[in-house]
Order: sequence, then C-alpha cells, then structure tokens
Amino acid sequence: MLNIISCSRRPVLLFACALTFTAQALAQEPTAAAAVTDADNPSAPTAEVESLSVDPVEVEPVEPPLTAPSSSLSSELRSLEALDRALSSKEHQVRQVQQQLIAAEDSVTQQELTEQLRELKSELEKQRRQFEKFAVNIDLRPFIDEEAQAFNWQNELSKLLKPIIAELENATKESRAIGELRAQINEVEERKTLATEAAARLNTLLAQQPSPALRTRLQTRLDEWQRIATDTNNRYAALELQLNKRLAERESVLEETTDYAKRFVRTRGLNLVMAISAFALVFIGVRWLANAVRRFSPKATEKAFSTRLTTLLLHVFSVLGGLVAMMLVFNLAGDWFMLGIILIFLIGIGWASIHTLPSQLETVRLILNIGPVREGEHLLFNGLPYRVDSLAFTARLVNPLLDGGLQQMPVKHLVGHISRPVGAAEPWFPTQTGDWVELADGHLGRVMHQSPSRVILREPGGAEVTYLTDRFVALNPRKLSDGFRISTRFGIDRQHQAIATTEVPEQMHAALEQGLAEVLEQATPQPSLQSLQVRFAQATEATLEYLIYLDLSGAAAPLVPTLHTDIQRILIDTCNAQGWHLPLNHIGVHQLSN
Repeated sequence: MLNIISCSRRPVLLFACALTFTAQALAQEPTAAAAVTDADNPSAPTAEVESLSVDPVEVEPVEPPLTAPSSSLSSELRSLEALDRALSSKEHQVRQVQQQLIAAEDSVTQQELTEQLRELKSELEKQRRQFEKFAVNIDLRPFIDEEAQAFNWQNELSKLLKPIIAELENATKESRAIGELRAQINEVEERKTLATEAAARLNTLLAQQPSPALRTRLQTRLDEWQRIATDTNNRYAALELQLNKRLAERESVLEETTDYAKRFVRTRGLNLVMAISAFALVFIGVRWLANAVRRFSPKATEKAFSTRLTTLLLHVFSVLGGLVAMMLVFNLAGDWFMLGIILIFLIGIGWASIHTLPSQLETVRLILNIGPVREGEHLLFNGLPYRVDSLAFTARLVNPLLDGGLQQMPVKHLVGHISRPVGAAEPWFPTQTGDWVELADGHLGRVMHQSPSRVILREPGGAEVTYLTDRFVALNPRKLSDGFRISTRFGIDRQHQAIATTEVPEQMHAALEQGLAEVLEQATPQPSLQSLQVRFAQATEATLEYLIYLDLSGAAAPLVPTLHTDIQRILIDTCNAQGWHLPLNHIGVHQLSN
C-alpha cells in the first residue's frame, strides 16, 4: 500500500501503479470464475446457508495534492487503511457466498446465491475502483471501456447538455462533495448503530443458555452482525477523515465565487468577446445593407411588395446570421459549453414560436402589406379612427384632428384588426378644438383640448369637464359651431280661435324677431339669427299650440341654455300686449244619478 502512495507522487508512473494494483486485487479471488461457472450447473452439490447482503456505500475519495505535508499524508494513509479493511471484508464475503453456492443442493438456493453473488461482485468492483481512485489520485474513466449503444435521440440531447451540466457541477463541486460526504456519514452511522444493537441483542440471547442447535445458529448470526458492525465502523472512520480534510481545505464562498469568475474569464472570456463581435458585425452589416436597399430604391417602388419582401428577409437574416456567426466562433474555439447555451436558447425560441405561429404569420402579412390592415386605409383602433400612414416592422397611425394624434407601435399590435377604404368626405373626429358641442348627458361646452387619451370641455361660466376620448365619442356630441336649430312650443287659450292662423303667428313672429335680435346683439356683434318660423301646430280642447323654429349661427352657441327662456318671456309679453289669454286647466264636476 505504501508503494501505491509513493507511486501516486510520481506522475510518470501513475498508470503503471493503477494496473499493478488492479492485478493484485484480482488475484485475491481465485475461485470467482469457477463459482460463476458452477452456478449455471444445476447438478453441483448444494447446501442452504443463510447470508446477509449489505448495500454498498459510495465513498467519494479525497484527491490529495502531489506534494502534501506529512500530516495530510498520514491522514490519507489512515483513510486507505480503512478502505482496505472494508475491501477485505467485502472480498471475504464474496468467497463465503461462492463456497455456499458450491455446496447448494437445490436450484432455488442456487438461483438466490447466484443473484447475491452477482450483486456482491458489482459492489466489490465499485469499492476497488474507489480504492484505486483514492490511491493513485487520477481520473480512471479513460481506462474504463464502455459498451456500444444504439442511437437514442435522448442520449444525444444529453450529450449536448453534458458540457453545461459539467460546468455547473464544476462550479458547485466542493459544496456537493461535502454534502454527499455528510449524507454518506449519516447513512453509515445509522447502519453502524443498528448493527451494534443487533449484536448486543444476539449476545443477550446467547447469555440465556439456549439449546446447542439454537446457540450455533445465533452464534453464526452474531459473527455476521459483528462483521457488519466492524465494516461500517471502518467506513465511518474513512468518511469522517475525508470530511474533516475537505472542511479544513475549503475556501470561503466569496473566494470560490471569485476563483470561478476568474477561471471563466480566463478560459471563456476571449471566446465570448469574439462571438459577440461576430454577431454585432453580421447584424450591423446586414441592417446597413437593408437600409441601403431602401434608401437607393426608386421612390415609386419604395413600398412595393418586392422591396418589402427584400427588407423583411434581410432583417431576419441579420439575426439568424449573427447567431450562426456566434456558433461558428464557439465551434472553432472548441467551447461546447457556450455552444450548448446558444443551441438551447434557439431550441427554446423555436418551441415557444410553435404556440405563436399563427400570430407570427399574420404579422408577416401586415409587414408585407397583404394582410387585413393596409396602408392609407381607415382603421378603428382603441375606439378611435386613424389613417394607416405606414406599415413595416412598426406601424404609423395618424389622426389629423387630435392633438398628439400620431401613434407608432410594433406592427404586431395590429394583429386582429381590419381596415377599410377612407370615405370621400369622412371626418376623422366629430369635433375640432374650439368647437361648441352639446352631449347626450346634457353638458354643453367648448372643446379646449382633444387628444387620443382625453377631451376637455369648458362650460359657459368657465368650468371644465374632462372625458376619456372614447367615452366622449360614445356620447354622440352635437356640434353647434357650424349652426344649430332651437325648437319650442307655446300655447294660448282657445277663445282666440278666430285669429289663430293669421294675426297670432304674425304678431309672435314680429315680437320674437325684435326681441331675439336685442338678446343676440348683446352676446355677439355679428348677426346670429338666420331664420325664424312660427307655425300653428294643433288645437286641443283648451289650447291653441304653436311651434317656434329658430336657426342660429355657431356664434350664438353659448346662449343655448338661456334662449329657451328668452323665447318664452318674449311670447308672454306679446300675449299681455295683445290681450291674449293663456290656457287654463278646466276641472269638470259631474253629479252621478242613482
């Protein structure tokens, strides 16, 4: 064993030491091949012997430095001695099962012992490799032949992910090793405790003076459990020594993070800078080419389908070509970790695009101006009318009657909308700034501000009312600035029926024309009264009703709330001057006979 340690300190002889030790370990099981051969022969002598199989404990060896101090070397020797004792115990257990298999008499026992022997040999091989790895302090995987396997896409994908997982494992190697050692110590400690309790129990039973046959069987079991207790105690000591050594040599979290960052920059920093530069070069170059094509294209073909298609393909290639350039840089540098990251990123984008493929196709149709929304047409967006000014990777919507009526957005926001041709004299908004309007909710005011977000009305007297623009449109604003009509009713008593269609309308018309002219002149110097009509409407049992129509210009819009009362006042004064009576409600009383 000391020869193995001394060999591990000479890198030139590492492989020779590994082969020498493996040959010595294999020489210690002379009957292994014969036992496996005899297990397949049902005519071999048999005898049923009870045995107990112990699950293997994976021991992660500590990798000692090549020039370790004497105290560290002594600790490693103690660990090797503990591992050697566990290995010798497992080899002895294998030989016992082989002897039991030779002496087995029935096929059932032979089958059970054969399976048990196969498991023990597998455990023994694992422990030998663990001992070998800890003794020679090298990676033994290149010396282990792997069986050829059929093609499996899941395995190929795992190979692609292997560099990434290996990088993550390397970053957390020390913490995971300490965690695994602690978990193994807890498991072995539990086994050691249970084995000790089992041996104590068997000693108690043997102290009760059992029969000779029972004593023999109990003594056999006691020897087995004592062996298990000794084995687990040796493993516990080896694992505890390894854990203490790792804890003593462990760096702080900050130092580990700093060291990993330095290693990453030193090993992959240059590759990453070169890959980003390649991506930027291809991306900017292709985008410059796309802008040049659009800039030097004739004005007549600037918005043609061929120009749009060329621009779209160049923009797509600028991204895909940049990614391909990055992958080529990582491939030439042999950096499979970063290459795997790029491939996983592309696979993730492709998988996500499957669910949004219909929307992406619709976006492409909009960019090419062959979709349901076309340039130059009328589009209702967020409840407001817009003219589609341009369509490309961004959409430009314009409403010339709104303050800030220009909206630019990604063209994908127009997916699901439909445009139509613009009417010959179709207005882009019901009102303009400065118009007087009357809304369905009864508010009357002047439009002081209108934008895609809100409309502000200033009522007579100065109060301002704010509406959301779509809410304002929904209230069906009545525009008064271009002229409006006021209509009202007035009635007199039926006793004036003789002059109801001649003198009364004439007198009312003359009085209203004179009185309203004075009212309107006070509000605006310009003539506002455009027409005045007084018409007989109908006769009821007590009333002769007249309709008054008043057409005014937009300058009189602020007087709308008072004009109705002015008309009633002027007509009352006319009735008083002419001696006309107003209609009264008549109440009739009728006596009912029995």
